[in-house]
Amino acid sequence: MRGILVVGHGSKVLEVNEKFKELIKILKKNTGRDVRGANLTLTTPRLEDVIQSMYAEGFREITIIPYFLSNGSHVIEHIPKILKEMESNLEGLSLLLESSLLLNSLVIKAVEEKINSN
Repeated sequence: MRGILVVGHGSKVLEVNEKFKELIKILKKNTGRDVRGANLTLTTPRLEDVIQSMYAEGFREITIIPYFLSNGSHVIEHIPKILKEMESNLEGLSLLLESSLLLNSLVIKAVEEKINSN
């Protein structure tokens, strides 16, 4: 089975975490897919726990979409390290890490709209 997992940073600010959960609900509704959400740090559910849960449900291929604006240390170091460890511990698991959102045309357009509204 193939799955989609969006991973955010996680925050000490409750409202930020609630907005991330809201994003996941919107993505599920808009795509019709079983999109899951996880956090890298500071709050639950943690990335490792969601991957483990998805694996237990029968998912063997999971695309990881980082909800980060750039390919900073979390995207190029921390997340890949976790994914490598998870793949080595869970037989038959394949994890594909997508790139960050930085140069996505829709993100650029959103910033342009903010600029043009001022």
